[in-house]
Amino acid sequence: MTANWASYDSAAESHDRLAGPSYFEQPARDLVAAMDVGSAASILDIGTGSGLAALRAARIADPHAMVVGMDPSVEMLRIARSHGVRQVVAGVASELPFEDCVFDVAVASFVLSHLSSYELGLREIVRVLKPAGRLGVTTWGSIENEYREFWQSLAETFIDKARLTEASREALPWEEWFTNPENLEQAFQGVGLTGVRVHRAEYTIHTNIADFLAIREASLQARFMRQNLDAAQWERFRETVAAEFYRKFRDPIDHTRDVYIAVGTRPSTS
Repeated sequence: MTANWASYDSAAESHDRLAGPSYFEQPARDLVAAMDVGSAASILDIGTGSGLAALRAARIADPHAMVVGMDPSVEMLRIARSHGVRQVVAGVASELPFEDCVFDVAVASFVLSHLSSYELGLREIVRVLKPAGRLGVTTWGSIENEYREFWQSLAETFIDKARLTEASREALPWEEWFTNPENLEQAFQGVGLTGVRVHRAEYTIHTNIADFLAIREASLQARFMRQNLDAAQWERFRETVAAEFYRKFRDPIDHTRDVYIAVGTRPSTS
């Protein structure tokens, strides 16, 4: 079973400082832009993290709109509050702590892959949407890059590949499945959402080796490794990775990631 390595509490500071601006800010901006939040009186950001989508929505929505950021990580919520997300709630997508038909808009950035049952999570989100309410999500696409692959190959020299794979599948059971946009579209349609649209976007990630490695050290796989290696092994891994990266690559190491943005609408009641 997952332990504290799967919690994002320990990754919150790194996410806010590095991963958020590099990897998540642009997709959050484009997700909110696809949602027409200007007419929404109530907006829910599920898996808000440091609050990127919630803050973007609050800038565009009516000043009196209710914008709620929800996340299972208390540290992420603390950071979101510090950035100006006024209303935060601790919770998970599979058991939303809200009554039926509360929100005009819900967004979930890179959340579905974490759920043990994405269908249950989607049904919960649809439940809290008002009739004609809109849901938007983002999932990672299938583009790989040599830097992640090289980091992975080094990690597998310190801990068994099968254990790393099992940990990833436990924490992100649907990540690979949702790299197929047809699966994302079918998941939306399967919970009754209509007018489903899925489009793909590519983003260039501008980073240097030091920041890339710091982001990787806060990843799920690295957190699993840190919990399962002793202190000396972990430090040897970090030193090895840094030495090999600076030997193999020129700084900076810009690369591309692709994202799917899906939008659907809860049907109006008759």
